[in-house]
Amino acid sequence: MKNAVVVDASLVAMWVIPESYTDKALTLVNQWARGDTRLIAPCLILTEVTNAFYKRVVRGEIDVATAIAALHIVMEFGIEIREEPGLHSRSIKLAHQLKRPTTYDCHYLALAEIYHCALWTGDERFYNSVNKIYPQVNWIGHYPLSPSSRSAD
Repeated sequence: MKNAVVVDASLVAMWVIPESYTDKALTLVNQWARGDTRLIAPCLILTEVTNAFYKRVVRGEIDVATAIAALHIVMEFGIEIREEPGLHSRSIKLAHQLKRPTTYDCHYLALAEIYHCALWTGDERFYNSVNKIYPQVNWIGHYPLSPSSRSAD
């Protein structure tokens, strides 16, 4: 898909609740907005973002009202939710190949494969475990990419 990028829950959560790389994440999403880049994600993104915000409630970092408000803001970013044929099967195969403990992150990777586009993540461990085999995976900690690196979209 031309001018599309897959975004995962760890990155999207940074857009709303401050974390170490929030400034970079916001700069990148603003760049995508200016470039008319479509943001896509598998259907599980809202479940994962909701859970990430709830974990912060449990840890006492934010209250329930803030978590709900953050979730509503995420939904306003216009992320296109995609449920593609073969997505779940491919995520199982990827998780097995990469020896991942779950398939969640691999759903995003499978979607990036289906659409032949980049995947951006805020999860450094996931990035480190897959980027040598799947160079379309980008970690926000490396943004902006050097000119010799792959493009942002």
